[in-house]
Amino acid sequence: MYETLKRLLHLGEVVAKPRRVDGCACCGRCCEAFGGHLHASARDLARWRREGREDLLSRVNRLGWIWVDPPSNRLLDPCPFLSREAAGRKVCSINATKPDMCRDYPTVAHGHRCLNGVFLKL
Repeated sequence: MYETLKRLLHLGEVVAKPRRVDGCACCGRCCEAFGGHLHASARDLARWRREGREDLLSRVNRLGWIWVDPPSNRLLDPCPFLSREAAGRKVCSINATKPDMCRDYPTVAHGHRCLNGVFLKL
């Protein structure tokens, strides 16, 4: 738990000065940091049921936490759907149906900045 909080707060690390770019830089830092700290919304669960996504539904625990390892029932960190591409890019392998929390990130609570300090929304 301490290591996760330390990572989220970037203790001992200098964070880049906020800058504005068009869209996500695909660095994967948000998925690595928040992967084991997410909830599925009612909309997510309904959508995954409609889509027949048992692979996703099996990774939601009874309290709505995602992403859970089905055999052990332990939260996974980082997100198991983060995929590496060429040139160091990291992308969401379930982008078309990713959870609302991921779709809405970064929110006003994050100052509309990702973990690299990049403004992603106005």
